[in-house]
Amino acid sequence: MSLIPIMLSLKGKKVVVVGGGKVAKRKIDSLLMSKAQLTVVSPKLTDELNSYYETGRIEWKQKNFTPADIEEAFLIVAATNSESVNHDVIKAAPDGRLLNAASKVQDGNISFPAHFSRGRLTIAISTAGASPLFAKKVKKELSCQYDEKYEQYLDFLFDIRHLLKKTNFSSEEKNNCLREVLSNTYLDTQKQKDMLYCMEHHKTSK
Repeated sequence: MSLIPIMLSLKGKKVVVVGGGKVAKRKIDSLLMSKAQLTVVSPKLTDELNSYYETGRIEWKQKNFTPADIEEAFLIVAATNSESVNHDVIKAAPDGRLLNAASKVQDGNISFPAHFSRGRLTIAISTAGASPLFAKKVKKELSCQYDEKYEQYLDFLFDIRHLLKKTNFSSEEKNNCLREVLSNTYLDTQKQKDMLYCMEHHKTSK
């Protein structure tokens, strides 16, 4: 299956995860921050997923899967430990819906890459199913390279970009400034503050 990377907003969308075990939990953990309407269909839940249900983080249909469970879903995740049930979910998925098949990525149309975030920065790694362990290895290496200081740095880049829009700089001057702040020098918080001060001063002195 040929995949392209894409960032997807699931806020308010109905997401149905079929399965209540360890595989389903990994998928649900990836989805919890999306602010989607998460529904789990499974006769049983792990203790951790049950705690999610009890605290209102997910909805739970305590039952075996039927096609009616996914009729209105925007995203469907087949994540049971039963190949036959997963196959039933895949077969029942309505045309045009997003589908993730946890056990066989090629049976769906989306995958969940290994990823991590530093505020506004998100880095995702996929091996198209070749080696999840290698994806995890790369994730660990990159998460060390792009550590917690990048969260503030991305906020700084965001602020600079929007302040520049309010200046009377030429397009070339704006681009030069945007390139300048990509220097590792600006990982230093004092340098960030100095640059922001200059931008704010220019804006208010126009």
